[in-house]
Amino acid sequence: MATLARDVAGRRYALALLALAREQGTMAYWLEAAEGLEALTAEPSFVAALQGDGMTDERFVSIVRQVVPGIDGDALNLFRLLRHKGRLALGPSIASYVRELWDEERGVQRAEVRTAVPLDDAARAQVQARLAQQTGKTIELEAVVDPALVGGAVIRLGDRLIDGSTRTRLRTLRERLQQGSA
Repeated sequence: MATLARDVAGRRYALALLALAREQGTMAYWLEAAEGLEALTAEPSFVAALQGDGMTDERFVSIVRQVVPGIDGDALNLFRLLRHKGRLALGPSIASYVRELWDEERGVQRAEVRTAVPLDDAARAQVQARLAQQTGKTIELEAVVDPALVGGAVIRLGDRLIDGSTRTRLRTLRERLQQGSA
C-alpha cells in the first residue's frame, strides 16, 4: 500500500467513472481503464510527454491502446478529456479513488501487515479473520516482509496503524521503566 497524494478532483472523476460503470454494468472494464490510466501517468515525465505540444491525438490514442489494449468509447474519451484539460497528472489519484470507492461498495477493506519474517498461510488467515471481525468487512490482506522490524507486526488498515512490533513494545517498556524510576 503505497502512500499517494490524492487530489479532490481525482475523487470527482472517480465518482463519475463509477456511476457510469454501474449504469453500463462494466465495472471490470472501468477498473482496467483506471489501472491503465495510472500506469500511463505514474511519472511526471510520462504526463509531460503525453501532454506535450508534439503529441498528436492519433499518437496519444496509439500509446493508450498499447497500455490498455481493449480501451474504446467512453474510457478513451475520458483519457482524451483529461489530456485536453491538462489533467492527466490526476491519473494515479483517480485510480486510487476508484479502487477505494469500489472496495467500499463491495464491503472490502484493504490491509497491509508488515512482519520480520514471512507469514505462513495459517497466520495470514488468522490476521485476516481478526481484522474482518473488528471491521465487519471482507479483508484483502497484503503481507510484506520487513526485516527492520525484528519481530512482531505492524498493520495498516485504511488510516489506522496498529503497531505491535517488538521495537515499539521495547520502547514502551523502556518509557514505563523510566517513568517508574522518576
